Amino acid sequence: MIYVLQVQTGKELDVRCRLLRDGISADVPRERIIIRKGGLWSKMIKNLFTGYVFVDIDFSAEMFHRINPVPGVIRFLGNPTPLPEHEAEMIRWLSNGGEVIEPSTVISIEDEQIVCDGFLAGHEDKIIAIPPNTARLTSMIK
Repeated sequence: MIYVLQVQTGKELDVRCRLLRDGISADVPRERIIIRKGGLWSKMIKNLFTGYVFVDIDFSAEMFHRINPVPGVIRFLGNPTPLPEHEAEMIRWLSNGGEVIEPSTVISIEDEQIVCDGFLAGHEDKIIAIPPNTARLTSMIK
């Protein structure tokens, strides 16, 4: 089951590394974005959920006492409460096997049928909007 840890902002990857080193499955979904700064376009990696780390564990008192003292961990969300299964599946998908999500591009749009490549390939039915004047798709999914 997936539980959510609230962590200090900016410490998400440090917490994830520490948990992985301790044999605890942890994810921080991230995406590569293209931004314009100072008149120049550049690529940047950002966390999809700033301040949170997702752990896939069988919760127990022993597991709580292994995770809670990790530097940067603030608390478990809920009592702790696991995510509902449909949300857990979305987090697993967004975690992308630990890899950064790359921007997807639209290959074609015909009769409101979208075909794209990249992370969203095969998940075109989840696309709810395409930004105007761009063929890039990022986090616009349902």
